Amino acid sequence: MDSKNKYQNRSDDKETQYIPIPETIRKRSDQYDTQKLSTEELRQRIRQEENEKARQSAAKAEQYKRANHSNQSNYSSQNSGYSRGYEYDTQQVPPPRNSGGYYNRQPNNQQNSQRNQNHRNPPPPNRYSSSPQRSPQQRSAPPRNNYYNQKGRQSYSRKRSRPLWQRVIKSILVFIIAVFVIYSAIALIGIFRTNIVATASRERTEDALNSSSVDNILVIGTDSRDIETDTGRSDSIILLSINSKNNTIYMTSFLRDVYVYINDTYGNAKLNAAYSYGGAELLMDTIESNYSIKIDDYVIISFEACAAVIDAVGGVEVTLSNDEANALNEILISEVNELMGDGRNDDLLESGGTYKLNGKQALSYSRIRYVGNADFERTSRQREILSSAMKKACKNPIAICNIFFNALPEVTTNIQGLSLYGYAIKAPFMIMSYDIEQQQIPTDDSFYSDYRDGEDVLITDFTQNNTKLLETVYEGIFD
Repeated sequence: MDSKNKYQNRSDDKETQYIPIPETIRKRSDQYDTQKLSTEELRQRIRQEENEKARQSAAKAEQYKRANHSNQSNYSSQNSGYSRGYEYDTQQVPPPRNSGGYYNRQPNNQQNSQRNQNHRNPPPPNRYSSSPQRSPQQRSAPPRNNYYNQKGRQSYSRKRSRPLWQRVIKSILVFIIAVFVIYSAIALIGIFRTNIVATASRERTEDALNSSSVDNILVIGTDSRDIETDTGRSDSIILLSINSKNNTIYMTSFLRDVYVYINDTYGNAKLNAAYSYGGAELLMDTIESNYSIKIDDYVIISFEACAAVIDAVGGVEVTLSNDEANALNEILISEVNELMGDGRNDDLLESGGTYKLNGKQALSYSRIRYVGNADFERTSRQREILSSAMKKACKNPIAICNIFFNALPEVTTNIQGLSLYGYAIKAPFMIMSYDIEQQQIPTDDSFYSDYRDGEDVLITDFTQNNTKLLETVYEGIFD
């Protein structure tokens, strides 16, 4: 057998086949070159190594996800106030691509260790800042109010974007409320200083005219120097009737010389005598029984109170004749200046003309009796002074405050605190918006002069005058 056949027969049972190996596998298999392994064994070992690395990579990824979730939950529970304002962004780690493939390489152990260390204490994300993230150890405290500050800025931005008319209306309402509160406080101070008394016993007239739409307040001006010690005489009797149905205020002067029936005790006398006999209650009862008009409330104004009201509004403008100016000076010299503690010749007028009268001068002007048509013109002057003071007070808030502080302490009334506060609140609006009408009772051609019980009196037709009161004070009520 030749040598060719010899070696041919020896290699038949272990004949090997040449199989090309990929370049990548060739590089990875360099460590096995010395082991002289067969191709099949080499492939099997490389496949096992890659599968083991893929399994380890998947296990590390799962461990990383669990550690990240645990650290984030712990941080949120420790910083619950801060975490309410934020929604943490959890970094998602994708699973290994091609778990069984060779190309899914993982970072080395040092990089994985550093990454895991960072995710054990993840810093809270800050969406509103571009500054680098810092760990909780580097932060003094999480900004708890950032979220709410942002909300506040948004709310403030919405408020500033309101229409102009809404802001104007809001400002007006705030101003009105502030003025109302201040005015109420001043009114209450004046009311607390007012001499409020209880109503004494009365003898009422059952069939007297009465309506819930009309409030009758009897204003009594007295010549008393001190109401507490001296009742004095009713120098002025004016019924202030507020008709809320036709928005009218009637000022009705009752002539004090009218001969009336007072009661069984005092019989017949002048109207102003009723106040001297039994005070305001008897005077109201006398008017009720003779004029058939119901009166519940009264206000007594002394000399000092009248002067204080006029001074509080800054005086009233009046046009006087020469005779009226001389009569005013006589009253100042004879009693008013001395009553007010001033010099005998203070505040005298030179002659007739238009003046702004102060409190003393206006008081003296309202007491002039023997110029003109006696008591008829006198009551007209009284209504003129009262009407001017009311109108001027409503135009000047300072004047109203002066009345509350300086005039009300000189006033005596049976109107109780809550009702008096209601009048104080409504009075400025009623005086500015209501019509003010004036009249006197008895009306013209409804009386005559006579001499009774040793004095001059007026005999009047009560039926005619009662009808006049029904047509004016209760206008539109019983139609």
